[in-house]
Amino acid sequence: MEAAGPVVIAAPSARYVGGPVGAVGSVSGTVGLASPLTPEAALSTAKDSSACGSSVPDSSLQVKGSGLGNVVVWLEGVRKGKPVPLEKRIELESTHCLLTPRVQGAFLGGAVNVIAHEEFRQHLRFIAGGEKQPRAAVLLGKDEQVIPTELPLKTPGLVIVRDLDHDWPRAFIAVFDHPYFAITKPDGSWSIDQVPPGTYTLAAWHERTGRSEQQVTVAANGALKVELKLEGK
Repeated sequence: MEAAGPVVIAAPSARYVGGPVGAVGSVSGTVGLASPLTPEAALSTAKDSSACGSSVPDSSLQVKGSGLGNVVVWLEGVRKGKPVPLEKRIELESTHCLLTPRVQGAFLGGAVNVIAHEEFRQHLRFIAGGEKQPRAAVLLGKDEQVIPTELPLKTPGLVIVRDLDHDWPRAFIAVFDHPYFAITKPDGSWSIDQVPPGTYTLAAWHERTGRSEQQVTVAANGALKVELKLEGK
């Protein structure tokens, strides 16, 4: 059994309904670290060193100034609001021995297009926290592209993408049934707009800190600013 850790994005309690909303507000801010984190040790590439070099450095930390990039930020409890976009397809690319984007958000019911440019074959597994079996498995060779698969985005959750044969490829896909989420930029900035007035749980997750949350209240036509500090683990 392959494990992906605890449930980070839980299944919603009710169906999300998109439609016209009035007197909406917004919530935005920055995410940083409560204390510094250092990169993890580089991983040896062993037999694939001719393609990747002798090792692949850790790419889990995207830090610019006091901000932290690649943090997933979202609102929990919004069950009615702006429509979900019709275009839901995302891409995951394997190039220079890394999976990119390392972190991205996706909508429930979308599809993942996976593209590879590596000299070696990869057996990618899409594994969600709290689930016993991978949602999908993809076999890729050099310059191959799979038919977009809907399996990784079949239900909300945090999906971790790993290579069965190599330690260093890693990516994360945060799957939501609503549009109230953001991925922080390298400087830690983020914003979520067209939020119906109300009190919600503002959650944030990074692969080196885990999940944190706090309650926020968005006023009608208001613009809430929130500065988050995450504690490394």
